[in-house]
Amino acid sequence: MKNRVLKALTVGLLIVICSGCPKLSRAAELKPITLAEALDLVFEQNTSHALFLWEQELLEKREALEKHPKITARTEPAGVRNGKFAGPEGSISLNVPLGQYFELDGTIRVGFDEKRLDVKPTGSLTLNYNFFALPETETSERLAQQQRQAQVNTLVLQTVGQLVQLKKKLDLSKQEEAHLKYLEASLEAARLTPNYDDLDLRKDLRKQAETLADIQKELQQLQLQLGAFLGESEGALYDPQISTDVLELDLAEEELKEEVFASSPQLQEAKARLTRAQQELDLERKTRGWDLKASGDLNLNQSGPDPASSQPVNWKMSLTATKTLYPRNIVLEELELAAAQAEHDLEMQESALLAQLRSAVQGVRSARAMVQLKSEHLAEAQADLKLRHRQYEAGLVTELQVQETALALQRAADDHAHSKMDYAQRLLDLWNLCGRDLRSLVFAVIN
Repeated sequence: MKNRVLKALTVGLLIVICSGCPKLSRAAELKPITLAEALDLVFEQNTSHALFLWEQELLEKREALEKHPKITARTEPAGVRNGKFAGPEGSISLNVPLGQYFELDGTIRVGFDEKRLDVKPTGSLTLNYNFFALPETETSERLAQQQRQAQVNTLVLQTVGQLVQLKKKLDLSKQEEAHLKYLEASLEAARLTPNYDDLDLRKDLRKQAETLADIQKELQQLQLQLGAFLGESEGALYDPQISTDVLELDLAEEELKEEVFASSPQLQEAKARLTRAQQELDLERKTRGWDLKASGDLNLNQSGPDPASSQPVNWKMSLTATKTLYPRNIVLEELELAAAQAEHDLEMQESALLAQLRSAVQGVRSARAMVQLKSEHLAEAQADLKLRHRQYEAGLVTELQVQETALALQRAADDHAHSKMDYAQRLLDLWNLCGRDLRSLVFAVIN
């Protein structure tokens, strides 16, 4: 019967210790928030993301307008020609792009003279073709998609980072508050012991109170940062609800390398520069510096003083070959140098990406090993507490020693949970490097 009473008292004491000091009694004031809720708030209310999406929409509209007809209005309210006052004039011009080498231009001019309204229609159809022109690179749409994905992934990583940082600090605050209660209980026991020197305990208690005050200040700052990031009202306090899973993944470097290389905008730009430099070098070797162009014009002009006597339609076609008289060996050498530099830049980009990939893979593996190590420490701490209970029931240890072991178990449990969070973050970093969509994948490791 006595052992049962002592065990019940011990369990009750451990519950009080793990619940922390009176500051934690305000935990009900904290607003629970899940990762899904935080991401919804970020993508709905984050100003930076909204401005980025707005910019992307405008860029897409601007690119679409480049393929549409352009109408330009021009007016001349007054002017002086040859010392005489000229009446007002105006014109409307139309430009219709028909392809890379074709475009249609038309203009209608309207003017006033002293006696009548003078309409002067003019128009032209122009053809220009360069036989040795290099093809245009179409990478804007792909780069825009990669930029949007990078923006989304950045917000996901920032959200996860802030929630994890706040969760760790809240757990640390609970640990330190429990340690403070333990020191208070130790000091109370010391005062009941005759001739016990409690100077060191009082110093430890004051130091622990200062440590806890610093943690509370850091918590306030983290809460403010998270509230501002989520776009919520000031004064809101959050309690992140985070649970993590450890995935068994086969991190094959060659497969991941293909993803990393394909999703890197910098590498794609380096490849495009190399391709362009090689094309320019091959073109120079093939043409020996000659530029061959064909052009044609069809003009309608009825703006002469006597439209009946002027030629209403004029057309012209021509073939032009030009060459800059510059030492060809220097031109070739410059182009060869540009190609070599572009190739070197591409190799450097690939080396840098490969180093980042290996570092990210090693980070995931190290975090996975740390989770395993912390899991073993947690099992040992649980076994230690069970042993302490048996020792306490046998009268071999004091309540304070049981409390100390319980604190060690709490730290081990938090360290294990935090190591799983670190693993999740390292895995998200790897997926981000591969260009994957983190908004959908994040819930595979964090719930």
